[in-house]
Amino acid sequence: MCDPSDILQSSVLFWVLSLIPATIFPYLALGLLSTSFIIYGLRYSCPAVTLDRLENTITTVEEILTHAKAKCMHDYLALVEAETQFLRTKLAVSRLHSRLLEACNIPSWKNYLRDIFTISRALAILEREMRDIKTSLLVLIEAAHQRKLTEDIHEGQEIVDGVLQPYYSVRARVHGQPTV
Repeated sequence: MCDPSDILQSSVLFWVLSLIPATIFPYLALGLLSTSFIIYGLRYSCPAVTLDRLENTITTVEEILTHAKAKCMHDYLALVEAETQFLRTKLAVSRLHSRLLEACNIPSWKNYLRDIFTISRALAILEREMRDIKTSLLVLIEAAHQRKLTEDIHEGQEIVDGVLQPYYSVRARVHGQPTV
């Protein structure tokens, strides 16, 4: 049948559960949500994850740079300046990657944490620099595109003026108006 110790344990368990108010579940949900946000924030700012994001951005900027070299020969000086800044930033990322790999061998936790925080801050700065380079290259490409559109508009307008100019001259002579 039933063991008296089982009955005692289950009654103690039910007594303890009855002391927990029903309103604790929103607090548990809030605690779990807060914990998940903290874990996400730590994961997002982890140097390895930041380095991966930065390397993806480098790949994107290299593609944009190749496109800009084909389209933006009018702004050659600005293009070379952006490329030089890009290469410097890429070198700095490579150096930080090496430093991050070496950080795994640091024997002291204190030095390891200090080094990781320094690397994280430097990676955040380089991420900002890479975004600025990307933006400047996209602005150069858009300026070249606008310049091309303006040239096409002027060329089209010259063609229209060339075709309509004889018409206006003949019309002016017929009506006695001065030619344009």
